[in-house]
Amino acid sequence: MKLRRYSLSLHIGSLFLILTSIVGGVLILISYNHAQELLSETAKQLSYENSRKIETEYKQSIGPVLTTLDFLAFSTFVEKEHSPIDDKRWLASMALVFQKNPNLVAIYFADDNGDFTLIRSLLNEQDIRRFDAPENATLYAQQTQANGQNDIFFLDEQFQQISHRQTFDNQFDPRQRPWFLSAQRDGKIRLTEPYFFYFLKTHGVTLSRRSPDGHKVVGADFTLDSLSRQIDAIGFSEDTKLILFDQKYNVLAQHDAGVSVTNTQAENRNKLEDSLFTPILHRISSQVIYETVNDGEQDWSLTLTPVILNPYVTLMLAEATPHDALLSNLLSMRDHQLKVVIILLIICFLTVAIIASRLARPLKKLVQLSDNITRFEFKKTRYPKSIIKEVANLSQSLQLMEHTLHDLLKLLRNTASNHDFNTLAKTLTQQSYQITRAETIILYIFSGETESFTTLTNHAIIPFRIDINDLLNETPWLKAQLQKGEVVHLSKQDNAIKKYREQLFNTDIYLFPLLNRRHQLIGILNLGYERPLTQEQSDKHAFLRELMSFAQIAKDNIDTLQQQKEVFYAFIELIASAIDTKSPHTRGHSQRVPTLVQWLAEATVTDTHYYPYFKMDASQREELNVASWLHDCGKITTPEYIFNKATKLETIYNRIHEVRMRFELLKLQAEADYWKGLAEGKDQTTLLAELEATHQTLDEEFVFVAQCNVSDAPMTNEKIEKLHQIAQRNWKRTLDDQLGVSSVERQRTGKPKSLPVMEKLLDDKPSHCVTWESGNYNYPQETPQETWQDRFSLKPGELLYNRGELHNLSVRHGTLTEEEQFILNSHTVQTLMLLERLPYPEHLKNIPKIAACHHERMDGHGFPRGLKGAELSIQARIITVADAFESLMFRERPDQKVNMLPEVIDRMTDMAVNGHLDPRLYLLFLENKLYQRYAHAFMAEEQMMQIDPDIHIKRVKQYLKTMTHQA
Repeated sequence: MKLRRYSLSLHIGSLFLILTSIVGGVLILISYNHAQELLSETAKQLSYENSRKIETEYKQSIGPVLTTLDFLAFSTFVEKEHSPIDDKRWLASMALVFQKNPNLVAIYFADDNGDFTLIRSLLNEQDIRRFDAPENATLYAQQTQANGQNDIFFLDEQFQQISHRQTFDNQFDPRQRPWFLSAQRDGKIRLTEPYFFYFLKTHGVTLSRRSPDGHKVVGADFTLDSLSRQIDAIGFSEDTKLILFDQKYNVLAQHDAGVSVTNTQAENRNKLEDSLFTPILHRISSQVIYETVNDGEQDWSLTLTPVILNPYVTLMLAEATPHDALLSNLLSMRDHQLKVVIILLIICFLTVAIIASRLARPLKKLVQLSDNITRFEFKKTRYPKSIIKEVANLSQSLQLMEHTLHDLLKLLRNTASNHDFNTLAKTLTQQSYQITRAETIILYIFSGETESFTTLTNHAIIPFRIDINDLLNETPWLKAQLQKGEVVHLSKQDNAIKKYREQLFNTDIYLFPLLNRRHQLIGILNLGYERPLTQEQSDKHAFLRELMSFAQIAKDNIDTLQQQKEVFYAFIELIASAIDTKSPHTRGHSQRVPTLVQWLAEATVTDTHYYPYFKMDASQREELNVASWLHDCGKITTPEYIFNKATKLETIYNRIHEVRMRFELLKLQAEADYWKGLAEGKDQTTLLAELEATHQTLDEEFVFVAQCNVSDAPMTNEKIEKLHQIAQRNWKRTLDDQLGVSSVERQRTGKPKSLPVMEKLLDDKPSHCVTWESGNYNYPQETPQETWQDRFSLKPGELLYNRGELHNLSVRHGTLTEEEQFILNSHTVQTLMLLERLPYPEHLKNIPKIAACHHERMDGHGFPRGLKGAELSIQARIITVADAFESLMFRERPDQKVNMLPEVIDRMTDMAVNGHLDPRLYLLFLENKLYQRYAHAFMAEEQMMQIDPDIHIKRVKQYLKTMTHQA
């Protein structure tokens, strides 16, 4: 993710805005948190006030009823024992009481005998239907007696009797009712626990008291509808939920609480168990209970407050109010505060931004200049000034940094391009002078051969005539400090210089150590000043010290790289020497080819006619040189006897000796036949003549076989036929040929034959055939095609080796069989496979392709891949020309004779015009007389004969012209 950057003015303004916002936010948060703490107290206070409202409402509603009860208790009406409808004035007063108190349900009285009288108002149609009253009835009167009589009267508005019903099935005994039992003789009005009025389908309470004589109890049924209406009005917000419980947590009244007074108490309890009011159910306390509840969407303040109706009756008011509703005023105040804060912040931010913008102008200029530095555009312009001390210091530091970086990068550029420490040393002293302007600058380097410091570079205006080695040897502490990596300062007045004061022309000298990775002192940079140091020059010393650290790393890297290269080239030469020593006939080949390749490459690079666009840098020259050294590294896998096979029957040794012994055996057999004939009485002269003839024939045949064993002359068909005729001679073998041999050879020989057995003089036996699976160490249990990962033009035979005597003696040219010739030629494949396994740096990655193509031909008939000229790099063709010339000059095989220079040039010209060699490179070889240069360097005197190169040049150019016309 890209990091966005903004101006300093914006940062300062934003910082001010953020800090001010944090302060304001913290203050608001503290206020808000304090309000949260007050929330519980507020909820408790609201609940307490609501309970007092309910109590007040109750007292206002029940006051007239209490008066009525007191009046009725002292009234003579309760003392009368006649019908209650007889006293019209008393009925009128009761009707007025019912009219003034809509919550009053009924007024009644009873005596100790069980007589009971009740007056009830019929206020609406529902009451009329409930009591099955006449339509114009306004009062309902009922009188019961303990003997079971029950009289019911219905009166109109004039208190005239409309209807009368009488039954004798009364079972109601008022003396068993709670209101009768709770009435005491103290004359106090008692209040029953709230209960559900069956006929009215609502909750209410009963007020009762005894008459002064104590024999009568008057009572009044009072509904709690006014309390329910009060609950609807006292909610703090529209979302407030309220429930009025009795002592048994029966619902008496509710507001938006999800329950109903018309439900059964069991239904209400089930609903309340999973509601907001669950935490306060069935809890009894004389104090307000407070809880915080979350319903999954918001937090609620839940309170449970006792409502004391009288000393004997206490109700419980449960109230649930959302926190947001309780804090609405606080939130509104917070929002107002935020608006004011935001307006103030905007004003302050703009003010700060304007001031910061003016302060940031120099910084913006410095940013532009630092951007130039990051882009390495060192303009060295005037830097801005500022009244702010830090900005002014930053401007001065950036200016110094620009100049320092300019000098440093220039030095690094010069040193990084050098891979020679001598060049690096010159650059180091030059840059030291440009940095410090010291009059004397000398770089000493430690020589391991002389065990002393020698001058590597001298850039001194004022000479330094003191021998640094004498100074170090006579001042041990000086060398010790330098070995610790410390810079040593010596002035002309120091005791260490006292002895050399006449030779010192500087007032001060500074010695900077140069250490390697092992913290060994390998160099010293001597800076000498004619005058005392200025502060600017002193500041440059720190930079120069870092420069010396870079020089230490650079020298170590150069030395390490040089050592690695030396090891690498020594290893290459070691491999080449090891390959050359496999045969005395190829000794020196891998050393001479790179020299010739280097000469031919130089001629090609400088050529402007045949290859005008061919150029090679140092890396490509190194690549070609390494490839020329390793072009025959695959021969390390070639058996040594193939290199040294001077005769056809030679393997580890020359098997012609075995054949000679067989001829000797046949000659002895002929002598044995001669003596046997004499013993049998045959003619001695005849037998002697036959013996001499046999010996002569055997001698002649052996001479012929021996001549076939060497490769002086090609084998013709006649010679091969004669060879097979000689091979038909038999000799008797009486010893087991599987004794004393290895299991592998015994397996090749097959099943042993019964002795004695007659064998041919020359034979190709099964034991002579070595398969790829049994005798190949380069391709174990696999043929080359199964091992090679690339397409090669070399085609191996069915056998790895065929050591058959007739097979080897029948080779028409040279001493190698087809199988052995394949093994010899496959060294190019092995070269490629071996070199491709090595990890190369980028500039040497083409070494395998260049090295392995030195037996390719321009016409595509070479090996290992059969590439054509256009597919071969010029570097590969150069190695091909050099390898061919060197191989012809110094015979590669013992069966080849040493060629003279004219013969070699003739052969090379033939190869150039028959599609073998690159004719243009060969022309460069001739025109630059590289053959002559090579002859003087490596050839013997008898080989160095004069040739006419023009003849060969003309022939090759004619060939090129013909090829151009054909194209």
